[in-house]
Amino acid sequence: MRKTLVAFSLAVLSLTALSDTALAHAKLVSSAPAANATVSNVTSVNLQFNERVIASTMKAELLMIGMPGMSDHAPMKIAFTSMMGKDGKSMMLMPKKALSPGTYKVIWSAAGADTHRMGSEFSFTVK
Repeated sequence: MRKTLVAFSLAVLSLTALSDTALAHAKLVSSAPAANATVSNVTSVNLQFNERVIASTMKAELLMIGMPGMSDHAPMKIAFTSMMGKDGKSMMLMPKKALSPGTYKVIWSAAGADTHRMGSEFSFTVK
C-alpha cells in the first residue's frame, strides 16, 4: 500500500510539473523604452521575455501612431533591423535613424518552448 501511495504521489508531482511547463507562455517582462514612457533620443527598442523564444517565430512591428501637430495621423511603419540576444530571451529593434518626436507602438508575437504563439503590444512617446 505504501509503495502504491508513493508511486501515485510521484505521478501527481510529475504531471503537475509537466502541466506547469505546458502552461508557461512567452511573455514580455520589460522593454526599453518602457510601456507608456515618455523618452528622448531613441535609437533602439529592447524587448525582454520571461523565457527563451524560438527565433524563427519572432515577429515585431514598429509603428508611429501619433505625430505632434497632426490629430489624424495614420499608423506609419518604421523600418528597422533586429537582433535576438544570445540568451534567446531578448530582442533588439534598431531603426535606421533615431526616432522622431511622436507616439510609437510596438506589436510583437513569438512562441516559447511550448510552441504556442503569444503576443502583445505597447506604446511609448518620444519627445
